[in-house]
Amino acid sequence: MSTPLAHRPKLDSTTKGLAFLIVGMAIITAWDQWFIWSTKEDYNFGFLVPFFSAYVLWERWDELKGLLTGEKSLPATRDFRWLNFSAGTIGFIFLLLFVIGGATRAIFGTGVGPTLAIAAGFIGTTLSLTYLSVRGPEKFQPTLSSRWQAVGLMCFPAFVWIISGPFLYLVDNKIKGELLTNVTEIVSGFMRLAGETITVRGNTLVFANQDAVGIADACSGIRSLSACIFVGAFFGAIFLQGGFPGSLIRRVLLIVCAGFAAILINIARNTFLAFYALKHGSRSLEHDFWGVEMGSPQFSKLGNVHDFAGNASMVLAFLLLLACVPLINRLGRSTPLPSQSP
Repeated sequence: MSTPLAHRPKLDSTTKGLAFLIVGMAIITAWDQWFIWSTKEDYNFGFLVPFFSAYVLWERWDELKGLLTGEKSLPATRDFRWLNFSAGTIGFIFLLLFVIGGATRAIFGTGVGPTLAIAAGFIGTTLSLTYLSVRGPEKFQPTLSSRWQAVGLMCFPAFVWIISGPFLYLVDNKIKGELLTNVTEIVSGFMRLAGETITVRGNTLVFANQDAVGIADACSGIRSLSACIFVGAFFGAIFLQGGFPGSLIRRVLLIVCAGFAAILINIARNTFLAFYALKHGSRSLEHDFWGVEMGSPQFSKLGNVHDFAGNASMVLAFLLLLACVPLINRLGRSTPLPSQSP
């Protein structure tokens, strides 16, 4: 029988205060990453991160609140005082890191160090405070599994801020050049297999007629990589089911699939654009599919060939990820036996 709403335990003042602290830290984190979102076209999806994070938190709130009030927690039979002390120490260290990063950002402006410090400090503080805020039933201490369950519920709202900001410095800038070179070699290889004479000069493909098309940074797969990983993480948080550690493994697998989908689909996109440029000329990529130039009254609403291919590849990647959800959900699960008649 469910507990009447009026008699359900409420969040204590300490937990409410820590919640306001986390919200304030999230606002500062968004303020820091706003520069990346507004200046890097590849990271425009960052404007959605606060809303998606809040949505996932709202969806999980009933379960999380039950753990924070002790309504859904189980009483512990052992004292984990040393773990609680460790969590508190770790939380204080990350909070200090956040303060240092925020002060550096305010004084010296945006940069790698402040963004990494703020994001890491926010994540570590949020998860540590969540761990410590779990309550047991009545005056009992909660079990360790109850604490980790609450931490698991907060993983997406906390870790998603890595993708929308520090990902630029941790992954994007480090692999962009190598990825661009590899995509150029793969596309030129496909064209040679088709019998075309291709010369590679840096990241530019030169055709036999001396026309050329460049594999720009935006076409290498890195443009949609961060956005696809963000969508993969969101789909995993919303749609993937199961308990720990199965759900964690499935969500990581979906994020990995998101990265591969972004790169493979963009290779296909670049191959299409290269063959299209070979047949119609490299300048045709800036026209629509009927050869009309941008700015003309008859210019198609689909946009030019280059942009249409990019948008189509993004949509295809998202649909592919959505199709992967039911498949990944079945991994590691036995088929339920049919119910037997009495």
